[in-house]
Amino acid sequence: MTSTTDDRPASASANDSGADGSESHGRAAAARQAFESARERTAAAYTTARERAGSAYETAGRKTSEGIDSNPVAAVVGGLAIGALVAALLPRTSREDELLGSVGRKINDSAREAANAAKEAGRGQLDELGLSRDGLQSKLNEFTDRAVGAVKSSAGAAAGAARRGGDA
Repeated sequence: MTSTTDDRPASASANDSGADGSESHGRAAAARQAFESARERTAAAYTTARERAGSAYETAGRKTSEGIDSNPVAAVVGGLAIGALVAALLPRTSREDELLGSVGRKINDSAREAANAAKEAGRGQLDELGLSRDGLQSKLNEFTDRAVGAVKSSAGAAAGAARRGGDA
């Protein structure tokens, strides 16, 4: 007689397979059912996520288009700023230096001169308004002197009122 792994005779194992077979068939059916259910839920979740992503993409595109239509100058300025930022972050190539070297230096020099002129013009306007460093220090000192004077006068008035109240 041949033995199985649980040391029962093969004939005994074959006789028990009827009960175990229907039980394993039931488990297989339950596993299949669980798999199908999980697959359907996953497919539904994927479809929902895809629809939401498409909707968000359309909404973003529409809002961007509306923003550009309502303020095209800001869109151009923003695009130029992004382009300048990207250009500043990317290293120059030897081919760029070869082709645009002198032009690039002229543009840099012109831009530097324009920035310095704007800075000086801004300083001039701030000085006219009294917003230079010395002007601000002067205004701060004046404000402090006035505040101290106000505190002294109110303290004197309070002391006088207290004396008059004490005399009564």
